[in-house]
Amino acid sequence: MKKLMWISLIILALFNCNCAASRSRHKVVILEKSEATVALRSGSSLTVKLPLQAGTGYDWTLDKGKSQIEEIASSTQKSAEKDLPGGKMMKTFTLRTTKAMGEDVLKFNLSRSFEKNPPAETRILNVIIEP
Repeated sequence: MKKLMWISLIILALFNCNCAASRSRHKVVILEKSEATVALRSGSSLTVKLPLQAGTGYDWTLDKGKSQIEEIASSTQKSAEKDLPGGKMMKTFTLRTTKAMGEDVLKFNLSRSFEKNPPAETRILNVIIEP
């Protein structure tokens, strides 16, 4: 009986360690400044959130350049505040690292798709990928 209890405790401990490791392999960054830096482990995922004003026609786009980071998905969600027309929203990008280690730069541009003007705003996220 004691042997079964010890085996159960070991399995539970291993399960908890695995869950903790899984959580550390995903980071969420709210990019409110013009530039920020984040460190990630190789093979991990990243969610980047940028504030957006509804009803203006502006939208955030990701300009990866020569980045080795892969975009998995992007979406727009209403803010948790009151549901008002033209209210605040968040543009969310879900990304994943594809290289083993090094540094990368992601550039997010705020612009209107129907205008040929330069972006109204640019925010940069420096990504440090650790082994």
